[in-house]
Amino acid sequence: MNTLLRLRALAPALALALSTGSASAQVGARIEPLAADTLAALRPLAARGAAALVLDPDGGPRARITVAMPVRAPLATVRGVITQAEAWPSFLPALGAVTTLSTHQRHAAHRMEIRAGILDIRADTQLHEVSDRRVDFTIVSSDFGPAAARWDLIPDGPDQTFVVLTGWSDPSQGHWLLQRAAGSNPTATAGMNVAIDLVLALGVRRRAERLAGVNPSDRPAYALSDAGVPAPPERGPWDELSRRWYTLAFTLAPDGAVTGISTLARTGASAERVGARVAEVARWQEHLPSVRETRALDAGRVALTLRSPFDQGQGTVTARRLAPGVTEVEGDSGDLRGYRWRWDVDARGPDDTLVTLTGGVEPGLAALMPRTAASREPFLYAGLSGLRQLLWMRAMLAGLHAGE
Repeated sequence: MNTLLRLRALAPALALALSTGSASAQVGARIEPLAADTLAALRPLAARGAAALVLDPDGGPRARITVAMPVRAPLATVRGVITQAEAWPSFLPALGAVTTLSTHQRHAAHRMEIRAGILDIRADTQLHEVSDRRVDFTIVSSDFGPAAARWDLIPDGPDQTFVVLTGWSDPSQGHWLLQRAAGSNPTATAGMNVAIDLVLALGVRRRAERLAGVNPSDRPAYALSDAGVPAPPERGPWDELSRRWYTLAFTLAPDGAVTGISTLARTGASAERVGARVAEVARWQEHLPSVRETRALDAGRVALTLRSPFDQGQGTVTARRLAPGVTEVEGDSGDLRGYRWRWDVDARGPDDTLVTLTGGVEPGLAALMPRTAASREPFLYAGLSGLRQLLWMRAMLAGLHAGE
């Protein structure tokens, strides 16, 4: 009788282990690593702090998000942080309890309690340590919807690891609030993945570096700069990545805080047409879905109202031309005061323009649901700023093609 009772108690864990093992095999086949030349072009950009690539941004669950960053810790330390899921709540404060349901060789099934403020979610997950340099993670079921990620760990000498996280998710199968957010914009799912994957990668980086003794701060705050918009990335091999991917660059302070974000994209429209569109802030309502209202005021100022599942706020801004092809938009009042965005429009050819949007971390513009979640995980503010830039860039360039 005791044996029968024990088997019954173990049945859910065994079933989860079998189901997640199957799901992991299917998901792993859909997440391909970056090609060697792509990774080589991305590395120097990530060396500034962190970098991300977005493939098929309007593809919903087909979108692939890759976040890459150097970590000042040995590969074994980084791998241990990723594979020891029970310890994740110690450096990912949005996580509550993590319960191990089953383990088998290099597979482990866990149940995670996620405290997202408005939503408290239980997720059934699986970790598969594929090799010493690769770990797969799968969310089998949760109110977030299904998701999967692949961690690739590349040694950079004995004391540093280059970490590459590639993942996807499908919030359209999650809670109705997430369905609403995902359905608000074709690029929303990709943007949400940028925000979440950045938080995960930064969390692993912080924890591994603390264990390695090189960074005593386990919880650096997000940072706001009073020195204006950070400079966008200079020209480099990563420029060519924008022909296929939307590329994001994150600048980090010495303690790991994100201080600046840039999004790079390529368009076949002329630099003159792109520059005219970004500089005419009074017409942003026609191009950016989150900008619900614009109103031209005196002295070149424009009143803006932001409202979406990710943004909220209103105030006035002033656009200034700093140099040919460079426009800075500065918030003067209301919720927008103190925030700045810089658009760099660089002609690479008659029908080839590289566009860069640069800004800082903008906690005051987060809507209620993401702000509530960020109250538990402040680094989500940096992810939300990256999400906003991706959505703005994608929408701003929509319909701009040579010959139109």
